Amino acid sequence: MLIITDIVGNTEALIGYKGLKRFRSVSGEKTLAFLIFPTEQNAHSFDMVQEESIIEFKGETYRIKQMNEKNKGQTFHKEVVAIHTFFDLIDEHQYDTHNGSMTFDAALQFVFAGTGYTWAVLDTFYAESFENFGNDNRLSLFQKVLKRYGAEFTINGTFLTLKRKIGNATDFQFRYSYNVKTINRSVDTNNLSTYIKGFGKQNEDGSYVVKSEYTSPNAAIFGIRHAKPVYDERYTTLEGLNERLVAELIDTPEVSITLDFADLRMVGFPYDVPGEGDDVFLIYEPMNLDLETRIIDITEAFSEFSDYPVKTDVTLANFRNNMTDQFVEFSRTQKTVTEIIEGNRKLPYRVLDDAVKRATEALQSAQTEVEFNNGFILRSKENPNYLVLVNSAGIGVSLDGGKTFRTAMTAEGFVADLITSGTMLFDRLYGGTAVLGGPNSGNGSMIVQDATGAIHTTIDGNGVNTNKVTIRRPDGFHLINNGMANFDFGVMTHDPPFMYNTFMSGYWYGTKSPDWATCNYYTFRHAARYLKFGMSVAMEAGSGQVSIHDTSGKILWYLHHSYTLSNEYYLEATIDLGVPTGAMKNVFLRISTDDGKYGSYVRVLSRWLEG
Repeated sequence: MLIITDIVGNTEALIGYKGLKRFRSVSGEKTLAFLIFPTEQNAHSFDMVQEESIIEFKGETYRIKQMNEKNKGQTFHKEVVAIHTFFDLIDEHQYDTHNGSMTFDAALQFVFAGTGYTWAVLDTFYAESFENFGNDNRLSLFQKVLKRYGAEFTINGTFLTLKRKIGNATDFQFRYSYNVKTINRSVDTNNLSTYIKGFGKQNEDGSYVVKSEYTSPNAAIFGIRHAKPVYDERYTTLEGLNERLVAELIDTPEVSITLDFADLRMVGFPYDVPGEGDDVFLIYEPMNLDLETRIIDITEAFSEFSDYPVKTDVTLANFRNNMTDQFVEFSRTQKTVTEIIEGNRKLPYRVLDDAVKRATEALQSAQTEVEFNNGFILRSKENPNYLVLVNSAGIGVSLDGGKTFRTAMTAEGFVADLITSGTMLFDRLYGGTAVLGGPNSGNGSMIVQDATGAIHTTIDGNGVNTNKVTIRRPDGFHLINNGMANFDFGVMTHDPPFMYNTFMSGYWYGTKSPDWATCNYYTFRHAARYLKFGMSVAMEAGSGQVSIHDTSGKILWYLHHSYTLSNEYYLEATIDLGVPTGAMKNVFLRISTDDGKYGSYVRVLSRWLEG
């Protein structure tokens, strides 16, 4: 059944329509098309079939974007095309612009801020860089985000689910003499190219930091066919630009296969139902076809008196059409979307409210069939691929007819792609990355209480506030103990220099003593493993010695050398102090000569603790 709401808000049931078709695509497009004739039965709603009226079908809303009125004999009819209301975003503009890196969530927030749309991201996407991203309609910006991050999406009301690839890996078969009525294979080489050039970031003088070219191996078959060059300021390495060129080039014919298959839902066999994005098998011996492919488009024809399709066509292809470009063709104002401009947030503070609302609506409106096969199977009549299995092993929720259960509860635990919770109690939480807050959840925060309920640590947008921090090195030393710093990486000197049997010569400590002479005395806290001195050493002639002693006279570091002032020698002395203790320590820097006749010199350029 169709429900229509006109532009002033009047709502009626729409009857008397013919040839209702629903088109849905892996690129996100959803379209309705039908004919309607004026009758006595639909006199209350026929005139409401006008441009911009809203059509509701199977829980989704569509806006009439094309309507033609034609006469047929003594009567006339209306031909209607309606586009899913998600694509109304072409009429909303994001005036701000962004330059720089953005996470996937941040990009979605930028696109959807204030629109009422929320989302869940079910895969991992790396941050991407944008230049002048914005100042465009939101649909165009969303398409750029999908391209940049390599994502696909599904729509459920105002909730989007984004993944790298929608659909399921199934063992569904389209097979000759089983469920295939007719088949049409189309090959398109209009976009085929075998050669492409690319240019990365441009220098001020007009040259390029990096540029490259790529020739496909298929040039041996199709010859050299030039593709439009790539100009992209983001690329500064040859490796990155080459990857882009290979990805950009369409070097094989675009092949699509359209099937009219026997959809058995009308006659009570509802289980073999493919969805857009599904990986399926096509076996058609007359054309010598035996391949695994993907469903790109589905076109379903409905009668007025049944919720099940009376005819289903699917398109299998090795390419994907552009969602935005297709929709623009339906746009009454023919708005344009720019090809590339390089380049988020109704966003409630609590995502739980919207999640509960969606789940409640789904449960209350469910039409379910109950089966018994290895337990109770609760199967959706609307989409029989959606089912819940309950048996002694646990409870599982499947979106692919029971082939896989990505949400399940068994004796081994709970598995889910997405969990929305108000309060969660646990002893241990394992995982890779915990994200608090973000574009869909507002400002994240975490509060830690002790056994009495007193708050001692908070983590939020203002940072970490705590009085119970302990930071321990791998060797066990506490750099911070219960919130108090227990380290000091400075190495202090005696002032004035603590000298014995030495003299100053310019910026050098010097001595002519054959016994150890003290240059200075250094103090530090033992908060690191190694004490380091950067120094230069030299002799007037002959040879001498340099050493570092502790207060007991033990030599911690020693050098015997014959470097002269003309080739003064720089070195770094490294002393292993052992596992840090935090105790105060002191050392002496000392020098001597071998013969007591020629001067021995040293100067300290730097000293520090590390490791």
